Amino acid sequence: MEIDTTKPHIGRVYDYVLGGHHNYEVDRRTATAIMELVPSYPKWAKLNRWFLQLVGQRWSEAGITSVLDLASGLPTQGHLNDYLPEARILFSDVDPVSVNYGEQIVADKPNMRYVQADVREPSPLLAAAARFFGAERCIAVGCIGIIYMMDDERSRDLLRKAHAFCARGSVLALSFVVPRGAAAADQLSRVGSLAGVNVYPRTPEEMAALLDPWKVQECRPLVEWLGVDDFVTQEEYEANPFEMMGLIAHH
Repeated sequence: MEIDTTKPHIGRVYDYVLGGHHNYEVDRRTATAIMELVPSYPKWAKLNRWFLQLVGQRWSEAGITSVLDLASGLPTQGHLNDYLPEARILFSDVDPVSVNYGEQIVADKPNMRYVQADVREPSPLLAAAARFFGAERCIAVGCIGIIYMMDDERSRDLLRKAHAFCARGSVLALSFVVPRGAAAADQLSRVGSLAGVNVYPRTPEEMAALLDPWKVQECRPLVEWLGVDDFVTQEEYEANPFEMMGLIAHH
């Protein structure tokens, strides 16, 4: 599996700011540069991971048994496998480091698998999901920490194909970035360029339209989901070019 250590990968940058060790010097330099633009970036990364953990806990309490996780990143720092150890979980990512390490983590878990797949071209991933889940199509779909790095066309294609794959009763959890202020687009573009990605902020209304035919059930800022209103200070919040929100949608 070929790994390019000369270019940063946003998943490894994310791993680094979460305190992980599966990253390279180029990822650490990129994280430092991003934090110069957005000093509170590690806090928003933590909120995103905490939201995933909250979703995992909810799905566990709801008795979810099948999970398709999109662009999973590294399944460390408290990922879905910690909260749903008995569920059938298909993890996915395009980054070879995430896939290689993820395969090692789930190697002794026959109910879990990690595959290399690009969510921008979802058909091969859904074909792998069909083989993994078989006839079971009442599935919980994780889409946390990825949709704000995909344009509208690819996001819509992914979400609609996932909806068509899933049966009635399925659920989807998603986080997204909401712009704050006139300078938000420029600041987010600068942040994205450091990590080699584009960032696409959206309002809740735009996100709901993009999700159709998924139906949004709950949508609010991550700090409200998690009950940590004081985690991001007022000064940090006002300096930040974006708000992060999470939503739950149903089939």
